Amino acid sequence: MKNTYRFFVPAESIQGEALFVAERELLHQWNNVLRLRVGQHIALLDGLGMGYIAELTSLNKREAQGRILQRYAANGEPSINVTLYLALTRGERFEIALQKCTELGATAFVPLLCERSQADVSATKRERWQRIIREAAEQAGRGRLPSLHEAQTVAQALPQARGHLLLAETGQTLSFKAALALEPRQELAIWSGPEGGWSDNELEAAHQAGLISVSLGSRILRAETAPIAALAAVMFQFDQWFSPNSC
Repeated sequence: MKNTYRFFVPAESIQGEALFVAERELLHQWNNVLRLRVGQHIALLDGLGMGYIAELTSLNKREAQGRILQRYAANGEPSINVTLYLALTRGERFEIALQKCTELGATAFVPLLCERSQADVSATKRERWQRIIREAAEQAGRGRLPSLHEAQTVAQALPQARGHLLLAETGQTLSFKAALALEPRQELAIWSGPEGGWSDNELEAAHQAGLISVSLGSRILRAETAPIAALAAVMFQFDQWFSPNSC
């Protein structure tokens, strides 16, 4: 299983014991990038929490068919749902955060347009982000694909943000560790800022909206590093796979 290729496919691609795939991008990957062949076994994930081992019985540029050999519950999902509000930063940095936070177990991403954001939110860019999330989830053995929401301005996102944690370098009232210890959690939302940090106006509006300003420590982290560090800490604290009893 560890060395088997894993791919997310639409749930309707699996009908009983049969597999049928017609997604052009996936077929291109199988035919031209990985050069899969008839008879190979692949691991499939339906995005709904189930995994499958399938044998390819036919493969060409238009379609792939196969037979299901095994079904199993995909167990790569954490026991806490974390939504990350990620400030849009220059392309590569934002994409690193998407990739690594998907691997760590983020449930959903909300790209944030901040006063200091420098980013492209075109349809082409969103397609690239979706592909990065899918490939990272496949690599990590996730059972579900994290959601990628439409980009929002800070003002648009604030009305539903009471109780969310805001990563900030200045004006902190609570350490991140202390914030996580406040109560047991099954869901959590974290806001991570842009290069150069939140503006004074954004910090004031966030505090008025009921966000909790927290600090990751005395060191200043890059925009792409902060959400990764925060999510790793959350998973260590709350995800059952990190508990001593699971070792």
